[in-house]
Amino acid sequence: TRYDNGIPIDVDIDPTGPPAAIVDSGVAFTHIYNLLDSAATHLTNVGDAPFPFQMSAGYAGFDRTLTFLTFNRALRARVSVYRSDYAAALTALSASFINSTVPINLGLGVYHTFSAAPGDSTNNLFDPQSRALVAYPTLETDAQLQIDGVTKDGRFVAKTTLLPTPHTSSGLSSDRALNVYHGPSDPVPIIRNEELILLRAEANIGLGNLAAAVTDINLIRQNPQANLPPYAGPVTAPALLAEVLYNKRYSLLFEGGHRWIDLRHYGLLGTLAVEVTGSGTRHRFIRFPFPTNECLVRTPPPATGCVPEPGF
Repeated sequence: TRYDNGIPIDVDIDPTGPPAAIVDSGVAFTHIYNLLDSAATHLTNVGDAPFPFQMSAGYAGFDRTLTFLTFNRALRARVSVYRSDYAAALTALSASFINSTVPINLGLGVYHTFSAAPGDSTNNLFDPQSRALVAYPTLETDAQLQIDGVTKDGRFVAKTTLLPTPHTSSGLSSDRALNVYHGPSDPVPIIRNEELILLRAEANIGLGNLAAAVTDINLIRQNPQANLPPYAGPVTAPALLAEVLYNKRYSLLFEGGHRWIDLRHYGLLGTLAVEVTGSGTRHRFIRFPFPTNECLVRTPPPATGCVPEPGF
């Protein structure tokens, strides 16, 4: 998410010493690839075995070495798509837990879990009073219609609720609350089957396999959760990519910033609305800023430096 800011990757250092050096994004992604691939090798070499430690309920079904390997390959596929390495993404997906057998379990996957138990934390994305977290109005206006031609996309209907009165903050107003998490212990997906199917469509578009992409797009569109008619637009790479990004927006809503990352990947951040309010014009950020403490003097100095974002 820090994009061309880079990240520190040398974590095996004295915690009381200077922070680790920052490497550029190319080095960072290579490091991530290597970590995932070396872990996959270790998991494969062990064979099927339980882990010698307890895992949270979010890893149910992925708590043995070879089932965990399918989770590893799912993450590898996501990272490969981020790097436009679409052939590698399809290879990783073929070894992941992707499953498109109807009826499709779109929720199959690995989750962050939360609880109110001592030493644990609760899900801070749960905002029952809609005091801070509401849906941007274009989520409603951009939603396609279900097969009845009247009702908005089923994912929009399920994941937002109409507020009794609009919520206004910093000059911006919304009459829709987010309804993705229903309690402080609700889990947040790390990666799940619905994303994998859309990643496969995205990778096939990148490779020119447009018919295969349409098949996967329709698996998501025609699933009861969306209840949309089959895709009927142009079978071209730009049109299908727009359709994949539409479905990722609604399928993965409030699950980890996927839309922002996807738009940045394809140079589409300029399509996001920029509001002008009494407090001034908002910015389209392209990277996460570094916390101040990570920008203090360090040895060796950062390779790319800490690039501040406007507004921070």
